[in-house]
Amino acid sequence: MADKIPKRITNMAKSPDLKVTVRVGKEGLKDSLIEEINDQLKSKEIIKLKLNKGTTKDRDGKKGLVKIVEQETNSKSVFVRGNIAVFWRT
Repeated sequence: MADKIPKRITNMAKSPDLKVTVRVGKEGLKDSLIEEINDQLKSKEIIKLKLNKGTTKDRDGKKGLVKIVEQETNSKSVFVRGNIAVFWRT
């Protein structure tokens, strides 16, 4: 996986036009949700994920979930702000 994220991908990730396509609920990251993220990353360059309130208790928990998604889907987080994360698979 490339260490450097192309500017084009970063700009897409920060665009307000990019809609959330995956939501992580209070049940967390189930295998079925990881499969859905993988499927979406096969057909789209980037996907936007939202961690619903109550998913984690603190910032470290959110960071942990982002890392799990990266590892389980072989993707990279391009943009993370608050409870929103955008992932890209090279």
